[in-house]
Amino acid sequence: MGWCIAESAADADVLAVLGAPDEAFASVVDHVWAQMSEPRVRVHVQAGSEATALLDEVRERLRLGARRLTGPDVRRGFTPSADAMAPEHDDQDGAAAHGDHHDHDGGHDHSSMMMPDGIPLAEGAEDRDGLEMDELHLPLGPVLAHWPAGVVLRVTLHGDVVVDAEVEQLAASGIGRRDDPAVRAARLLDAAGSVLALAGLPAEFARVRRLRDRCLDGELHDGHEVAQFGDRLGRRRVLRWVLSGLIAEGSHGGSEELHARLTALFEQARAELDGDAVPPVAPAVQALPALVRGMELAEVRLWVAALGPDLAPGLADQEMPAEAAHG
Repeated sequence: MGWCIAESAADADVLAVLGAPDEAFASVVDHVWAQMSEPRVRVHVQAGSEATALLDEVRERLRLGARRLTGPDVRRGFTPSADAMAPEHDDQDGAAAHGDHHDHDGGHDHSSMMMPDGIPLAEGAEDRDGLEMDELHLPLGPVLAHWPAGVVLRVTLHGDVVVDAEVEQLAASGIGRRDDPAVRAARLLDAAGSVLALAGLPAEFARVRRLRDRCLDGELHDGHEVAQFGDRLGRRRVLRWVLSGLIAEGSHGGSEELHARLTALFEQARAELDGDAVPPVAPAVQALPALVRGMELAEVRLWVAALGPDLAPGLADQEMPAEAAHG
């Protein structure tokens, strides 16, 4: 529809909830809604067929500067923008955009280490060299730009290095055609685009987004263009240079591994569109904490984006061999 992508709740005008989130995920959605400034509109899309009409109406509401939606709009899925609709939570509002919610604190008690706005302060912990190091507990997700929806990764940081991590998935019943090869290819292209966006390559990200949109619109009848773009991107020296600059030398999820994962996403998308057999991918959820330990935050964001298609809901209870952790 030509809209701008909001990178944070404070920058957003529209909160669109797709599918049916479970209770924990719904609480996170309420937190995000509370962080959005006026004018704002919240809409719940329960079927793909109604999305265009609802979003067109959202645009009109924002254009007119409407601050309250009542009557039939509520029944159609809109939420009035009113103080009365704000969630009655008194926990960490500042961390809400990263998925922090009550009864899901990962076993960490930060109540004694909070600033007035609920921002956690660093604690002291012994580093690997025996010296004391500031330790910070930070939740990432489930609502974060270029992050798989519903995934919560709670990391313990020494500086910007992850020394411990726990993963949780918040469930939601989605909408759309999950068994459609074009949809599966689009999800793979979404993940590839997220890696490129986080790597600071906006032009390449925009091209992948256009391929994704054409894929969903039925304009790509085979995987030729996807394969062509993936091959061309994989040969670009600037991509290897950028990834090597973002990933620490000697990291167990190194830049070459991430480069291989990125090019594999294009190959898998090509195979989906061509109807070729796509090798099954072992679920990555349970292996994620072990993968990110020792990484810097920038590396974590890149790897989680690259593994996005493998972090689908329902995989959390399955096992994944440690040797498959790198995708």
